Amino acid sequence: MAMCPACDHDVRTPSFLNLVGWSHLSCAHCKARLEMKPPRSVVLGPLIAPLFVLARQGRIFEIIAFLFMFATILFLLLETARPKVRLRKRPLPKPAIRLNIDGPSN
Repeated sequence: MAMCPACDHDVRTPSFLNLVGWSHLSCAHCKARLEMKPPRSVVLGPLIAPLFVLARQGRIFEIIAFLFMFATILFLLLETARPKVRLRKRPLPKPAIRLNIDGPSN
């Protein structure tokens, strides 16, 4: 469950991998369209590779690199289990086919 930023009610969030569910996510109370905030722990990911190169310099650096990798993966899993949501700012994509219902018929 996540909190709707518009009305502060609980919103049921789909699974992290359910892209269709995330594209149609909206609050049941205020009908605000929502999207998932990007996980903040992804920023720590690019630091893992240089730390493992540094880990070849000694045992203490190896332990630091392993603990940093473990913490990064743990934070990423925690953020995907309880995702944060924000109001959707992007407009919906334009449809490929437009129906002209009020126009002249052939």
